Amino acid sequence: MPKRILTTIVGLPLVIFIVNHGGWLLLLMCLALSLIGLRELYRAFHKKDKPVHFVGYGFTIVYFIMALFFGVSQWLIVTIALFVVVAQAFLVAFFNDIALEDVTVTIYGFMYVPLLLSFIFLVRESHLGQFYVWLIFTSAFGCDSFAYITGVSIGRHKLVNTPSPKKSVEGLIGGVLGAALIGFLYGFFVTRFAATEVPYIMIIATVVSLFGAMLSIVGDMAASAIKRRTGIKDFGALLPGHGGVVDRVDSVLFVAPFVFLAVSLLSGIVPQVCVV
Repeated sequence: MPKRILTTIVGLPLVIFIVNHGGWLLLLMCLALSLIGLRELYRAFHKKDKPVHFVGYGFTIVYFIMALFFGVSQWLIVTIALFVVVAQAFLVAFFNDIALEDVTVTIYGFMYVPLLLSFIFLVRESHLGQFYVWLIFTSAFGCDSFAYITGVSIGRHKLVNTPSPKKSVEGLIGGVLGAALIGFLYGFFVTRFAATEVPYIMIIATVVSLFGAMLSIVGDMAASAIKRRTGIKDFGALLPGHGGVVDRVDSVLFVAPFVFLAVSLLSGIVPQVCVV
């Protein structure tokens, strides 16, 4: 526990500064976390499969460069498509040395870590993204914190037939409702103190945090499922008390693309609903 607290004290202010700054600094952070997380995932599968590491790492770098210069565009789609083509081309070129499972894990690793993590950067660089990007964290970490508090306090009914049997039903409900509360308070704070007007931020922040929290739970359990299948305790040891990068951002990976989509939709829908 002391190591976990110390890592949070040191790392949290740095992450807040970088996310608030955005731009190339945030992109470099997401790129670094993606490369480290991708390596952790490839190592987890290495007992049975042999991912084509340098293809995954190389296209991760290319993908983030394209995201920096072109944002959400057809160029990102083309980059992902080329990655799949090149990965499978290695299956053809080295048919006797590379198995289909190796290529599958190579592609899966890229889709799971770098692609999903890149949505933190894409949300931040979108319109009013300096406000919306924090909804990723109110959803993921708000849910995680409240789920722990509620589970320890009143958790009685344990989950069954899941990768996370230690979690309780009460904890999950408390986590989702707690994240929604954090989102509401964040929206209130922005409405009250932000110099820039963010239309309907209280509604958007509450709704996005509520449903984002549900996805964060799935993301956490998905990472647990991978660890159980591959027979590892943690993905890495980079962050003392937390494990590896994937251990720390597993819930964020599922929330980030949802926030990007939800904010894009709600920003247009909420004003129409309120006018009616």
